[in-house]
Amino acid sequence: MEDYQAAFIERYYDTEMLDKSGRKIGAMHFGGVTIECLLKGMIFATLPNSASKEWKTDNNNPGHTFTNPGHSYTEALKRHNKLKSRIDKLPQVRKWLDEIENPIGQHFIDIRYSSIEVNNENYKSWFNTYQKLIKWLQKQATKL
Repeated sequence: MEDYQAAFIERYYDTEMLDKSGRKIGAMHFGGVTIECLLKGMIFATLPNSASKEWKTDNNNPGHTFTNPGHSYTEALKRHNKLKSRIDKLPQVRKWLDEIENPIGQHFIDIRYSSIEVNNENYKSWFNTYQKLIKWLQKQATKL
């Protein structure tokens, strides 16, 4: 069974190490995964205690109707109505999500195959947005 909260923490540290090592594409890839894990952890936190913390599939009924959103932030937000509603009221946060999900014009999952070198200015902007988004999401997690 996935432990998205623990995975979030581990991927956060991975992203920090890649950032400190100057591995920009790796940091952007793992940064995207970090946010994905945080969102999925927030979804699971909304489940009733009686439900199993796993995704519903054709062969598995964990006591809720949430299917795995894959690597899509938009699909993840569809599974967390309160968070989606807050983000819909804050265009800046929606912009942050888009920047982290699609750095350098490609989805964060796909950039792991990229050989594009990101210039320092664009990377610093991305990393700053990544840090703001994590702080904002974590703040929401304590309020939802």
